[in-house]
Amino acid sequence: MESRRVVMMSLVNAAAITSLVRARAADAMFPGPVTDDTPKATVIKGTPPVLDFGDGTRIPCDKSAFLTLWEGRTFWLTFGAGRSSYRLRAQGEAVLFAMGAMKALLMTLAFAPERLDHVNGGWKLKVQDPKNYVLGDVMLPGKPYWPINDADFTGFGDSDSSGLSGPMHGSGGMGSGPTQGNAGGGPSSGPSVASDLLKVDAFTSYVVLKKKLSLEDVRRRAQLLVQ
Repeated sequence: MESRRVVMMSLVNAAAITSLVRARAADAMFPGPVTDDTPKATVIKGTPPVLDFGDGTRIPCDKSAFLTLWEGRTFWLTFGAGRSSYRLRAQGEAVLFAMGAMKALLMTLAFAPERLDHVNGGWKLKVQDPKNYVLGDVMLPGKPYWPINDADFTGFGDSDSSGLSGPMHGSGGMGSGPTQGNAGGGPSSGPSVASDLLKVDAFTSYVVLKKKLSLEDVRRRAQLLVQ
C-alpha cells in the first residue's frame, strides 16, 4: 500500500512539473514568448516533495494539492484527478475535476471568501461540503494541460487514489462519472480486485494567469446559481 501511495505522489509531482515545463515552453495556454508572469517552481525534496514558487506559494505533492485554489503572484492553479477502466475517460475526468475546481473555488473566493481558509498560498473550504461552494459558471481563459496517467508511467493502471474517489465523483465532487462498475458502463455487480487493478488514474492541472482573469473579472462575468 505504501508503494502505491508513493506512485500517486510521484504522479501528482510529475503532473505539476510537466505543466510548468510546458508553460515555460510557451504551450498553447501561453501563446507567445515566456514572460515574468509564467509560473515557475523549484522542487524541494522531502516526504512529500514540495513545489516552491518563491512567492510564498508552496504546494505539497500529495492529496492536499486537490480541491485547493493555489494562488501565486501572477497565477491561479488547480489540480485534477480521474479514475476509470478507460484511459481517455480517466483523463477526461481529470480535466473536468481541474476545471470544476478552478471555477467553483474562484467564484467562492470572489463572492464568499469567508468560507475559505488560506494556507501556504492555497485556498480551500473551511468545511468540506459541496453546498459551501458558490456555484455557477465563469468563462476561463486557456485550457487544462494534457493529462498524464499511471498507465504511461508504470505500464498498468494501479496507482492508489483512495480518498480521491470521493471528491472526484458523485455529489461531493468537481468531476463526474462512475467510481465502480463494468467497462461498458452498464449495471455494476460491485468492485473486484481484478477490475480495480485495471483502473487507470489520470492527473492534470489548470493554470490561469491573473492578468487574464482577476477576481474582479470573476465578479463581473460569473453567472451564479447558488451563492
